[in-house]
This record gives sequence, structure tokens and C-alpha cells, in this order.
Amino acid sequence: MDIIYKTFKELSSKQLEDVFRLRQQVFIIEQNCFYEDIDGYDDTANHLLFYEGDKLAAYLRVFEPGLKYEGEASLGRIVVSKNFRGTGLGAKLVKKGIELCRGVPIRIEAQAALKAYYNQLGFKEEGEVYSVDDIDHLQMTLT
Repeated sequence: MDIIYKTFKELSSKQLEDVFRLRQQVFIIEQNCFYEDIDGYDDTANHLLFYEGDKLAAYLRVFEPGLKYEGEASLGRIVVSKNFRGTGLGAKLVKKGIELCRGVPIRIEAQAALKAYYNQLGFKEEGEVYSVDDIDHLQMTLT
């Protein structure tokens, strides 16, 4: 597994296409959720990509403290390709994302159905469940 961590500007056009394709496949097509994935935040994030050969297996974006949340880093667009689910790759991806935040508190906007999964990785829910694009979400933090 090749692990790549780059700023938006450092991503190659192929890597960027792979990222957008995986996010589209999972968040829009699989989840049948029509939303604006390209949200204006990609160019301020760092991007963590896990490749198996030439296939993008997993991805997330990392925001330094103050970019999305004051005093907290953030992980977002956490996604694992369908072919790699159930292998433990998702946990490895999130743990690497946590490591890249260098010990600062982290906030995620998680799909509520994944609450127990993120609890196992140390995140604690904050507040009530709310809807984003007709999918239940909740704020979760890791301190």
C-alpha cells in the first residue's frame, strides 16, 4: 500500500481525478445523495491517499486548526473504496489522519450510522443528530 500525503497543489491531475472519482462513487452514487462534493475547501486541505497499485483504495482530507474549526483540526471526506471495505483499511486511514494532526484536538462531521465505528477510534459525539443532504450526521471530537 502506497501512502501519499500532499497539499491540493501538489496532487497530480491523475491523483485529483482519482480522489473526485472515489468521492463521487461512494458519496453521490452509492449513497444516492446528490450534493455539491466540490465545496471550495479542497484547496485549503491536505490530502491523504492510500493506493493499492494504481487503484485509490482510501482517502481523507485534513484541515489544520482554524481552517474549518477554531482551535481544532478536522478530518473529512473519509472514504474507502467498496473493494477494500472490511479489511481494516478504514481504521488505518483514520489513525494515520489522526497522527497527521500532531496531537491537536480533532473534529469530524460523521454520518450518524458510523457513530460506533468512530467511537472505537476514540471519537466522542457532541450534540444532537442533524441532517445534511438527507443523511443523519453528528459532530464528534477526539481530544
